[in-house]
Amino acid sequence: MSDTPGATPATHLILVLIGEDRPGLLEQVARSVMEAGCSLEDSRMSVLSNFCCISLAARGNWKTLAKLESQLPRLEADTGLSLIARRSQPEETAEPAMAYSVDVVALDQVGIVHALAGFFTSRAVNIRDLHTRVFRAQQTGARMFAANMVIDIPADQHLASLRGDFLDFCDELNLDGVLDPIKG
Repeated sequence: MSDTPGATPATHLILVLIGEDRPGLLEQVARSVMEAGCSLEDSRMSVLSNFCCISLAARGNWKTLAKLESQLPRLEADTGLSLIARRSQPEETAEPAMAYSVDVVALDQVGIVHALAGFFTSRAVNIRDLHTRVFRAQQTGARMFAANMVIDIPADQHLASLRGDFLDFCDELNLDGVLDPIKG
């Protein structure tokens, strides 16, 4: 599956799967991708309230992706997962952006994710990845909220201003937040 000149350009099949969690689901999905001759380029898996959620980008040429697509009904039946699949072309070169990590911790309250998304969206900053969780503080037992994000800041954005605005935003909502560059 090389991307050499004259070769068929690689394409992607994006899969999103969800269903009741049990051991072996990821292995079954990964085996289907491998047996079709595709490779996993990007993937995530989480268990949320006893449901397994898998999202992945399978990479291959037109023949291997067609083979994988033909196997999807069987995969869905064998695993009990509901499945959505979409073809995608390789990513176009996007506008230059800098990848930054955002970490936020606060007392759990309604609307934190919405507020964070609104803050970055209003500044044309794309949220590439988001992971949130709620946990109990060791000392007090209070419900705490934590968010970890990867954002893409446009290259023409003034970083010091964005960082200052973000810290002010965190102070207003009583969030403990950090905005740092992702180091290679």
